[in-house]
Amino acid sequence: MSAFQINLNPLKEPLGFIKILEWFASIFTFATCGGFKGKTEILVSCPSKGVVNKTITAAFGYPFRLNQASFHSHSSGNVCNVTWENYVLIGDYSSSAQFYVTFAVFVFLYCMAALVLYVGYTSLYRESRKLPMINVNDMAP
Repeated sequence: MSAFQINLNPLKEPLGFIKILEWFASIFTFATCGGFKGKTEILVSCPSKGVVNKTITAAFGYPFRLNQASFHSHSSGNVCNVTWENYVLIGDYSSSAQFYVTFAVFVFLYCMAALVLYVGYTSLYRESRKLPMINVNDMAP
């Protein structure tokens, strides 16, 4: 078994370059989904005369438990004599979002381990018959 030696040549080959792209994609995947925050707004027009239209907002974010996101008014709790905190969005998408982020974290860890194997243990990787690899030098005419 050979020792750890840094060799950046595998990163120039498609095998290593694609792992770098996968690594970056996994970072952006769990960062954008895990840190997502959004809101939905409704403009409420009251039927009584002389009452100004009001906007109510429901804010939500990761893990997308929309059934816990209630509406709030910017000015007061009541808009058109209705307490909007009693109304929530529909849906609980937390299991899908958490699976997505968890899978992205596992892909990130896999890519890190593969890059360490490609960059640090290139000679061991090329000599091993148990790990699949195509040697570009053997394919030359």
